[in-house]
Amino acid sequence: MLLTLDGEGPLYLQIYQALKQQILTGRLNEGEKLPASRFLASQLAVSRNVVLLAYDQLKAEGFICGRVGAGTRVAPHLSTTDTKPAALTEKSRASGGAVAKLTEQANIALTHWQARSRPWTSGTAEPTYDFRYGDVEVDPLSERIWRRLSGQALARHEFQYGHPQGDAALRESIAAYVNAGRGCDCTAEQVCIVNGSQQALDILARMFISPGTPVMVEEPGYLGARIAFQAAGARIVPVPVDAEGIRVARLPQVGKVQSLIYVTPSHQFPTGSILSLPRRLALLEWAERHDSYIVEDDYDGEFRYAGRPIPALQGLDPSGRTLYVGTFSKVLFPALRLGYVILPSSLVAPFVGLRWLSDRHSATQQQQVLAAFIGEGHYERHLRRMRKRYETKRRILIDALTEAFGAEIELHGTNAGVHLLVWFKDPVLAKDESRLIESARRAGVGIYPVSPLYQTPTKHLGLLFGYSGISESGIVPGIALLRQVLMKRP
Repeated sequence: MLLTLDGEGPLYLQIYQALKQQILTGRLNEGEKLPASRFLASQLAVSRNVVLLAYDQLKAEGFICGRVGAGTRVAPHLSTTDTKPAALTEKSRASGGAVAKLTEQANIALTHWQARSRPWTSGTAEPTYDFRYGDVEVDPLSERIWRRLSGQALARHEFQYGHPQGDAALRESIAAYVNAGRGCDCTAEQVCIVNGSQQALDILARMFISPGTPVMVEEPGYLGARIAFQAAGARIVPVPVDAEGIRVARLPQVGKVQSLIYVTPSHQFPTGSILSLPRRLALLEWAERHDSYIVEDDYDGEFRYAGRPIPALQGLDPSGRTLYVGTFSKVLFPALRLGYVILPSSLVAPFVGLRWLSDRHSATQQQQVLAAFIGEGHYERHLRRMRKRYETKRRILIDALTEAFGAEIELHGTNAGVHLLVWFKDPVLAKDESRLIESARRAGVGIYPVSPLYQTPTKHLGLLFGYSGISESGIVPGIALLRQVLMKRP
């Protein structure tokens, strides 16, 4: 028997691993006799005790057995079929493991993840000018404060499990902030901490959705929400959006079948429209009449550049039909995977139960740092600084787009948020969407289509321009380079 050692770790473990692998792959069949310890030791040029240690470990794990006079053999009943285990195991290993029959939920998630993670072109470097939505500018002052507070939190940190609802001090800080700054009406007991808004959507989907449950979503709308609801088995019902937000009159009559409505009322994603007060009241009335719940995603409501930020829908809701989702990823740092949900009191316990089942709780030290950051007033000051910076970038981007394309484009969502939606009036561009995006990428400009956010094909090319992550100095040359790419098209 030829035994190859991998050179990793103690010799007895190398022998143990090599023999175990031969048994598992079928090269050594059940009942087959192993070499005598003296012979194997001589063959491998090691001491006999080393081989005996390896054999003892294999016996302890049930891979081999032996008795005096009969030698050491592969244990029986390790193979359950009459097929050739070696061939099957090698085939399985070559394909990355056994071929599993995935659930519909897993297949939906896999499809969307592959589409999101697939590179634009093989070997293409990151663009010089990247207008990707979702990136943020890291504020140096806030970063220094965060590091200082992190050191303080670490010094007093207890290394035990936290409560699945979240740190009490953080929930108090969030409740105080959203009541004063976002127009909400809640107590700390209604606040639940999550690992970002996507986890909030996933847990809410599991709370409310059974196969076939109708879920109304904005058209166009946030893809991450639609995927979470789809994966839970929802029947997605698109509802069109216009300049006043979701068209409540187009909501279906679902009777008393409990359903969900997902909206982004303070800054509709991706169009930037703001849900008007009459429609807010109509939406709340619809939910009450149909025994349904509204998921309010307030992903960037803090950033408004004309007047005060629009108050949350949750603060207008007297009947407890609104499930408010907030996040710190687009305000502080994307790496900070902390968000929160504000729930009616009756729904807190089931939400916390599902949260506990998922991953117990968010990182306790990060929660303590964030609680101090908010409680000491750093968060409010951070928001004021970032509003000024993003307002400057927004104006530079609008001017650059207007100068480069003029009457060829329409701008939407210019008064709030951290992105613009730009429609190109030439319908021919929509047919070349993929090629144009790849051409821009190769030229060094990252641009991102709005078409994946629609469930029906778009007639014109629409691009989302995020400006929170790109430097001020990169906006004008990036748009000028994009203009050159579009002019070169056939």
